[in-house]
Amino acid sequence: MIRNYLKIAFRNLWHNRLFSFINIAGLATGLAVTLLIVLYVAHEYSFDRFHEHADRIVKVEFKHQEGDQTYTVPWMSYRFAEAVQQASPEVENYARIKVGSYSTKQIMSDVQHKNYESGFGFADNRFFEVFSFPLLKGDRRTVLSRPNTVVLTERMAKKYFGNADPIGKTITYDKKHLFEVVGVVADPPLNSSIQFSFLANIEAQRAMDRAMYSSFMDEKQTNEQLESVGATGSFDTYFLLKNANAAANVARKIPSLLSEKAKIRSKYDKYYLYALPNYHFDTSYKSVQKTVNTFGIIAVLILSLALINYVSLTTARATIRAKEVSVRKVVGAARKSLIVQFYLESTLYVTLAFGFALVFFSLLKPFFYNTLQLKIDTSFVSTPYFWVPAIGFYFVSILFSGSYPALLLSNFTPISILKGKLGMGKGTATLRQSLTVFQFTISIALIIGSILIKEQLDLFLRQNVGLERERVIGIRLDDETGIDKHYSSLRANLGQISGVEAVTASSLPIYGGYMNGLNLKTLHSAKVVSANSFPVDKEFIKTMRVQWAIAPTQKDALSSKGSIIINETAAKELGINVKNYQQPIDIGSGTPKNLVGVVKDFPFTSLHQQIRPMAFFIGKNDLFHEYIYVKLAKNANVQEKLAVMKHVYDSYKVERPFDYYFLDEAYQKLYDYEISTGKIIFAFTGLAILIACLGLFGLTAFTAERRTKEIGIRKVLGASVASIVGLLSGEFLKLVLIGIVLAFPIAYYFLTTWLKGFAYHIEITWWYFAIAALLSLSIALLTISYQSIKAALMDPVKSLKSE
Repeated sequence: MIRNYLKIAFRNLWHNRLFSFINIAGLATGLAVTLLIVLYVAHEYSFDRFHEHADRIVKVEFKHQEGDQTYTVPWMSYRFAEAVQQASPEVENYARIKVGSYSTKQIMSDVQHKNYESGFGFADNRFFEVFSFPLLKGDRRTVLSRPNTVVLTERMAKKYFGNADPIGKTITYDKKHLFEVVGVVADPPLNSSIQFSFLANIEAQRAMDRAMYSSFMDEKQTNEQLESVGATGSFDTYFLLKNANAAANVARKIPSLLSEKAKIRSKYDKYYLYALPNYHFDTSYKSVQKTVNTFGIIAVLILSLALINYVSLTTARATIRAKEVSVRKVVGAARKSLIVQFYLESTLYVTLAFGFALVFFSLLKPFFYNTLQLKIDTSFVSTPYFWVPAIGFYFVSILFSGSYPALLLSNFTPISILKGKLGMGKGTATLRQSLTVFQFTISIALIIGSILIKEQLDLFLRQNVGLERERVIGIRLDDETGIDKHYSSLRANLGQISGVEAVTASSLPIYGGYMNGLNLKTLHSAKVVSANSFPVDKEFIKTMRVQWAIAPTQKDALSSKGSIIINETAAKELGINVKNYQQPIDIGSGTPKNLVGVVKDFPFTSLHQQIRPMAFFIGKNDLFHEYIYVKLAKNANVQEKLAVMKHVYDSYKVERPFDYYFLDEAYQKLYDYEISTGKIIFAFTGLAILIACLGLFGLTAFTAERRTKEIGIRKVLGASVASIVGLLSGEFLKLVLIGIVLAFPIAYYFLTTWLKGFAYHIEITWWYFAIAALLSLSIALLTISYQSIKAALMDPVKSLKSE
């Protein structure tokens, strides 16, 4: 029997090739998009869940509020973890780690294997007791228990030692620290919030911290700093709890354990213990979680559009299947067997569509990864996190696509059908129309969203932010360049290159994502203003074309020692204006700085946030050697000038490679997330419109086929082609218009909510909706027109003979 059902299903598929193609193409497109989004969503929600005790591991962070600003301190002191465990029986174990992800250091195993690497970490021996990173070589109970030992990831072991066994061999870190290799760990998966390439014994970091503090503190101060208990250290700290629900109790005990200088003195300051499986979203990734959830909703909507096509076309063609069903019932077929038959048909269609979807999925995956800048392990596709929901969507598609057609078609009354009465009533037609309206409501809402996202991105990228960023190249320097000997000559030589307009310097990278903080106050007020500090040289304001709100009155103001400049926001909060700006500013160092001017506000981070108070410290050029900025002339050949700059840099025989970046690209990177998300939304919008149009095309074709005789009679009676096209098109355009009306308030609500996440955003105006309405009507009209015109041009003689 099943064999016969499958034969009938294949015959129907082949006999109705157009409708079969529309159904399979729509389902395959919807399922491919769904699989891509499932991959992304599943990967984001799988973060850190691979650890054996993930549900009992928590990470500690401290939040400090100052004014309207909240600062997060993720690094605890060395003694913090031990103090908390001793005072909290709920804590079973702890682990500390520090990874230098933001800087590169030279790693060398021999002269031929020498590279600059990031990801060199320091951890205690407990690390492998708390976390389940697979240790390929070494004993996880004792590894890193000796000083000056290191564990390599599998990739680094291969890179530095090839196929040889690295155990017992040594590597040199930062040219002066020697470590013995005692283990090899599997590369951390990309869905781990803890990433590292090397893990050295933690005591090495302690020694480095002691050396650093000793360079500017006496022995007592150094010991106080290193032995304190509080959020003032270097280490990400994790606790393994005996009970997952004990986090709140442990957090309550922490304030009483802190050293005197680390005591909490504000009711707004608090320690938080984040559950490791939720840490990916609970801290700085709220926008990511929002996008992940949005994509999940879009996946369901797009798959729904594809399934709606199947249901609409199947129920629309019920008149053709009605006689078949009636004959089967007359010869004894039970309703149950008919339901099984139609479910088998839907299973066939979905299975074929799923097969094509897997092909599309494989082809589209690189584009999807590149656009969203995703990093997902190749093996992740074979994990239950992906294939369980993927198979779930497959069966849901079968159930959803087959249920209504099976129940509808199996319920026909044979006598009515054989008498020529379909007996379906208005309910089925109304449902079909409602589904079409739903499709276009979603598609039009996505069109509006795509237009608005593009406009918001244009606001970010094209707006004049008050800082020169075109043709500006940032060159990173460090102590290895021999600044004391070479900085002045390097800067001078760069400035002499033909095509270079100006050279300036700063201690921090512009748009680098981090700043130093300090407190500002005037000598005449007790109000303290929290600000970001940005040390620059005297050429910075001019070279970067920062505009003055209050310009210095003295020509040498920017050359004088101890000068400071603030932005308009800082001036407003400090109560400084054009009449009183020439006054000392206390920055808490004991020696007030001379305020020489106020610059107009410009964003030094992304426009997601309000512009904050900022202070520029002006100093001698040779003090600001972390970053040099070279501004090129408009007609300069960028690649040619870069080659010359590299030649000048390399002439100083430094080991670190020439490292540069373009300022305009750094600015754009602030919005990479929105740009990539926007591209995917545009692509999904196009696919949603395609799926909706496939369904509309199929329904139009079926309507034209069903009304062939009616069209022939109308033409014989004198109806024009235009009137027939209008007759066939009007019914569907009316549904599109209803979809437009419904889409407007839905889109307005969600987009208004989305825009609230930006400190600076566009205003929603009527023309966004007008463009979306015209675009959707045009697409729908083009989709309908082909079948409508084809039917209207048909020879009426052939139309009247058709059956």
